[in-house]
Amino acid sequence: MNTTRVSATSARNNFFELLDKVAQGAKIVVEKDAKEIAVIMPRSKKTDWKGLRKAMNEAAAAGVLKDYNFNDNPLRRPDAADFLGKWDRDLVKKKKQ
Repeated sequence: MNTTRVSATSARNNFFELLDKVAQGAKIVVEKDAKEIAVIMPRSKKTDWKGLRKAMNEAAAAGVLKDYNFNDNPLRRPDAADFLGKWDRDLVKKKKQ
């Protein structure tokens, strides 16, 4: 894939020409103040599921939701409304003073 680097000003002034290059398979890197800000590249035709699984590192993420206990969430406890009301009342008092 052919990569071209352009400044943000140049990208703004020649946007449609850059889109034509992207349509032909080029990758455009837009820079501002010598920092990469954006990449314009052709849309991929299909999802690389194998690469996605590798990026997610299945072994490290295994069981994340299985280990989560919904009852530990302070918003789901029976006294949740009371808990939320306490900190809310303190904020209301401070605003009135």
